[in-house]
Parts: sequence; structure tokens; C-alpha cells
Amino acid sequence: MNRIPPDAYSRFRRALIEARQASGQTQSELAAGLGVSQSFVSKYELGERRLDVIEFLRIAEVLGANVYRLIRQITAGEDFTPSADVLEELGLTATDLTTLVHDNPSLRCMVIGYSAEQKLRANWLSGNDVTYIGKPDDHDRRNKGDHVIEYQGNQFAIEIKSLQTRMVVKDGDIWRGRAQVDASDRRAVVLTDGSSLNTTLLTVGEFDVLAVNCFAFGQGWNFAFAKNEDLPRSRYRNYTPEVRNQLLASLVPVSWPPEPPFSDNLFTILDSLISDRVS
Repeated sequence: MNRIPPDAYSRFRRALIEARQASGQTQSELAAGLGVSQSFVSKYELGERRLDVIEFLRIAEVLGANVYRLIRQITAGEDFTPSADVLEELGLTATDLTTLVHDNPSLRCMVIGYSAEQKLRANWLSGNDVTYIGKPDDHDRRNKGDHVIEYQGNQFAIEIKSLQTRMVVKDGDIWRGRAQVDASDRRAVVLTDGSSLNTTLLTVGEFDVLAVNCFAFGQGWNFAFAKNEDLPRSRYRNYTPEVRNQLLASLVPVSWPPEPPFSDNLFTILDSLISDRVS
């Protein structure tokens, strides 16, 4: 007889998150289909609210998810897989898709970006040391951080970025490049003096850890990690020094092997953040 794994509820939340993402629905869209507020979805995805069986069945129904597959994922730890092959669904061959990705730089960047999220989850966020909590709604500009995790009882927001391919060079044995570390569109941020600024730049403290995928370095799915507070600040001359010191640079230098403030070990960064919080 199969035993219920000790991390079953964490798997349960992750299964529902991945099912929602696979359906293409935002938290707000799912909430509308359920007839509840967006906070209802946010709270159960973050583990702040437990679901009963009827709520689970209703969510699966609105998502169009296979209940039995979700249960297998929870009890056996199987990864979520959509019911249809995407190539078959779109009527494409592997060659067709490869040509599309290579001929359309924006599509290639998008594929690499979302693949990096999946690889980060698989390589760093699926072990016993990390409880995967959720992925904030991409359409909710109030929340930054591509993933929110729990590690040793502490919550951390991780922002995932990619290298700018055209800026990648090899300097002897060292790869060098820059990652674009800003928001996808302009939004209002509140500064320490209470004033508001409309900008694409991310702010100091807006997330905890930057994870840069180093695929463009020819290093496969390795990542360089850095604390938000250690990242370079904006040098935009139209901002005062006080404002610049609260905004992160839009282009951040990254190397492989990583050089400070970056590390190739996420847990080194997380342990340092925990130590900072304790002190």
C-alpha cells in the first residue's frame, strides 16, 4: 500500500499551482471562475489556507485538470504533465518548432526564460531543504519575485533573469556578460521618503535573491545567485543620488565562474540572508 509522503500538502499546493499555470489562467481569472476573491487563490497557493475536498474538486473542474493525475502527483511525486502533446495540439513537427524558436529572437528569449524557471525548480527548489510555496501572479505588479520559497522556516522571493546574448564574451577562461534586471513594464514604486516614482527599475529589497541563468555562457542550466542588497545601483543621471541608491541597475555584470557578489550555490546565499536576519 502506498504511504502518504510527509510533504504531501506541499506537493498538493505545487500541483494546483502548476495545473493553474498549465491552464493559462492567472490567479484572478481562476478566482472569477470559482466565484471567489483573488486572495482565496493566493492564500491556498501560499499555504496560508487549507482546502477541503469539495473545494479541491471545484478548483480542478475550473482548471480543466485531471483529478486522478493530480492525486498521483501528490502521492507519488510525479511531475505534472499536460494531457496533450503540444506539437500534436498545434500540428507542428519538432523541426517546425525548432525553426520558429531560432527564427524569432523574442520567442527564443521567452522559451529560455520559462525553461530557466522550470530548471531552477527542478535543480534547486525540489529538495528536502526547500519547501516550494508558489509563483506569484505574473499580472500582479505589486509582487516581485518569480518564485517564493521557504527555507529553514524563512520565506524568500527569488527573481529569475537571463543574460543578454549579444553582450556575452569569453575572456580567457572566464565568460562575461550582463543580465537585464528590470521589470517588463513601468509601474509606480514607493521610495523611502514616501514619494512615488514611475519606472521599470527594480528596487533594493523588492525581492531577496537574483538568479541569473547562464545558458548563454554555454554552461547548460547553471545559475549565478546574488543577494538583492549586493547588486549594483542605478546610475541614471536624472535621479538624485538618494533615489539612485534605492534602485537597482538595469544591467548587472555576471561572469562564469561567478565572481562576487554572485555565487553558484543558492544555499550559500540563503544561509547568508538568514544570518543577516538573525543579527
